Amino acid sequence: MGVSQSTPRITAQDRAILDLKLQRDKLKQYQKRLQVILDREHQIAKQQLAVGHKDRALVALRRRKYQEGLLVKTDGQLESLEQLVSTIEFSLVEVSVLHGLKQGNEVLKEIHKELNVESVEKLLEETAEAREYQREIDNMLTNSLSLDEEESVQAELKALQ
Repeated sequence: MGVSQSTPRITAQDRAILDLKLQRDKLKQYQKRLQVILDREHQIAKQQLAVGHKDRALVALRRRKYQEGLLVKTDGQLESLEQLVSTIEFSLVEVSVLHGLKQGNEVLKEIHKELNVESVEKLLEETAEAREYQREIDNMLTNSLSLDEEESVQAELKALQ
């Protein structure tokens, strides 16, 4: 009884999404490093001012400003990556829905092949005939009661009311 395990298939779309998410994670790590540098440059500027080295404090603030620019660029890249991942994932959902609609349409066509107009008309005619036959039986049963039986039924009906 060989039980074969199916290995999950990794599609090109899955690989692309994974790569984009890895890039996103790398950008977030880079942002954290930039934030550490920004905080350090701010501390250096404070220390240099406290010691009286205004020019060194100015250099530290310039480096901080440059790092802030990098952080803004990184934010833009991160936003672009996240939008791209969302777009790809939504497109995959759309493809899945389209595939489902296609399969549903094929099933509906098969059902329509089985249900042609002639068979439906024949079924409706048979149903009408069966109803008519049932009416005839009901009429026979209703008319077969004697006058005493009919009066008994009417009395029972009044008692129930």
